[in-house]
Amino acid sequence: MRALRCCQSDSAEWPGEAALALLTPKAEEATKLFNEKKYEEAEALALAVLDAAPNQRIALRVLFEIRNAQKRGKAADALGARLAGLPGNAGQRAQANGHYAQYLIGQARYEAAIPFAAEVLKATPRAAQAHHVMGVVFTETGALEAGERHYRKAAALSPVEDGMVLGNLAWNLKQQGRLTESLALYEQALALRPDNMRGTGGKAQVLFALGARGEAEAVLDGALARWPEDKMLRLLRVMADLAQDRPQAVLDRLNPAEPMVPPELLARGRAYMQLGQPQEAINAIAAARNIQRERGGLSFQPEALQAQIARDKAYFTGDRLRPLPKAGPGAFMPVFLLGFPRAGSSLLEQLLAQLPQFAAGDELAPISRLIDAIPGMLGNQPYPEALDNVLVGDAAQVPDRLRALYEAPRGALARPGVRFITDRAPGNVWHLGLIKLLYPEAPIIHVLRHPYDLVLANAAQDRRLETNAHAGLPALARYFDMQAQMLKHYRGELTLRYLPVRYEELVRDPDGEVRKILDFIGAESDLPGGFGLNNGAVPEPWPAHFALRRPVHPNAAGRYQAYQQALPKLFSEVAAILDPWVRELGYEEPTP
Repeated sequence: MRALRCCQSDSAEWPGEAALALLTPKAEEATKLFNEKKYEEAEALALAVLDAAPNQRIALRVLFEIRNAQKRGKAADALGARLAGLPGNAGQRAQANGHYAQYLIGQARYEAAIPFAAEVLKATPRAAQAHHVMGVVFTETGALEAGERHYRKAAALSPVEDGMVLGNLAWNLKQQGRLTESLALYEQALALRPDNMRGTGGKAQVLFALGARGEAEAVLDGALARWPEDKMLRLLRVMADLAQDRPQAVLDRLNPAEPMVPPELLARGRAYMQLGQPQEAINAIAAARNIQRERGGLSFQPEALQAQIARDKAYFTGDRLRPLPKAGPGAFMPVFLLGFPRAGSSLLEQLLAQLPQFAAGDELAPISRLIDAIPGMLGNQPYPEALDNVLVGDAAQVPDRLRALYEAPRGALARPGVRFITDRAPGNVWHLGLIKLLYPEAPIIHVLRHPYDLVLANAAQDRRLETNAHAGLPALARYFDMQAQMLKHYRGELTLRYLPVRYEELVRDPDGEVRKILDFIGAESDLPGGFGLNNGAVPEPWPAHFALRRPVHPNAAGRYQAYQQALPKLFSEVAAILDPWVRELGYEEPTP
C-alpha cells in the first residue's frame, strides 16, 4: 500500500459504511482469488480496494493473510492492528481482534496479544473461547492467578467439558506449583482428548516434579512412540536424562546427522559437560548461539536496563532515602535471595524450604511489579522520583500499601509455623532501594560463585535472560558487571542486612553454611538428618526448580578451570570485565 493510504493515512478521511459497501463485491472477489491460491491476482485486487478505502475490512483481511504468508512481519502487523482497531458491531470486533491475538500468540508474542485478547473478551464476555485465549496470554506472561481465573471461566461457559481448556488449566496450576491438582486435571483432560500432545508432555513434567520419574519417562516414551517426530517431546525426554546424569543417553537421542534446533544443541553441550569433554561442549553451545544470532537476530541489548540503572543510582542514595517513611512490620519476614543466574540461589531456596519456618516464594509476584502501581499512588509522577511524595501528608502510608500488595499473593504460603518466605526474583538486585522502604530489616542473602563458572554455566542454558544476556560470553560478562556494579552502589549507600554466601562453600558443607544463614536471619538452626540430600518433604505449592532437586554435590564448583586448561582462549574476550570482580570477590587469581 502507498504510504499515503497506510502509515500516513488519516482515518478521519476514510470512507463511511455506504461507500465501503460499494467495494464489498471487489473485496469478496479478492477473497475468492486468495482461496483459489491465485495470490498475485488477489494481492493486486486487495491493494486496489484499499487504495480507495484503507478501512475495507474484507480486503484488509486478504492482504494480511498474504503478507503473513510472505513473512513480511511489519506489514502483517500493521494490517492486523488496523483491522483489529476498526469500529463495528461486537461480532466484527471480536473476530478481528481474536484473529490478530491468535496470530501474535502463534509467534509467542504473548505480551503484545493481551490488549487484543481483552477486546475480544469485552465484545463477547460470555464466550468460552474469549476467556480461554485470555487465560493463555496471562499464563504465558506470568500472571498465573489471572490466567487461572479465565481458564476456569472458560471451562464453566463451555457447553461440554473441553479437554484443551482443562489441559491448559493444568499447565497453569503446574506453573503455580500446585502439582497434585495439576496432575488430576491432566488425567481428566487427557481422558477427554487423548490426542493432546502438549498435554501429554505437561503430564510427564508434573509426574517428574512429583518424584515419579520412572512413570514420567514411560509417559514420554509412549508419546514418542505415537509422535516420533515431535521435537518438544524428544527434548523433554532428553531433559529427564540430563537431570539424572545420563549424558550418553542424551547424545544417543540427539542424532548429529539430523538438523537440530538451539535447545537441542544446548542439551548436547550440557551432556558433554557431564562427560567432562570441554571442546565438544563448547562446539555444541557455540553452534546453538550462532543459529540464534544469525537466524533469530539474537543480540545483547542493554540500553534500556542501563538507563534504568542510571536513574536508580541517581535516586537511591543514603541522603535521599533516609528521610522517607518506611513500612511497618509485615505479616511475615521475606528473605531475599540474590544471585546471578546459576549462582545457586535455587539450591539455597530448596534447602531452606525443608525447614518448617520457611516457605519458598521463588519468583512469585516480584517487587518489580509494584513499580507499575507507584505512579498512580503518588501523583502520576515517574518512578523512582515519585517516592519523594511519601514525605507529604497521607502519602506516608504508601509504603505500607505497597507492602500489603507484595504480601497478598503470598498469603497461601504463610501456613502455620512459617515465619520466613524466600523471594528469589532475579530483578531484586535492581530494586534493593525499594525493598529497603518496604522491609528495612529484611535479610538479604547473596549467593556468590566464581564469575568464570557463572558465564560458562549460563552459556549452556536454554534460558532467556533480560537484555538478551544469553547471547554469548561477552554479553554474559557485561550483564554480570552491571549487576555487580548495582549491588556495589546499594551496599555503599544503604544499610542492608547483607550476608554473602559462596556457592563453593555451600556445596562443600551445606549444613554448616545453612546454619550460618539461619544464625544471621535469627531462625532456629536445628537441621534434620540427611539435610544435604535435599529430598525432605516440602508442602505444595512448589517452585518449578524443585522438580530438579538432587543431593548437594560439588561437581560443578570450579568447572571453568578444566575449560580454561583445555581451551586457553575461551575466556579471553571476558577477562578484562571479569578479572577485577574475581579479585574483589576474593576468588583466586585466574589461571593465565
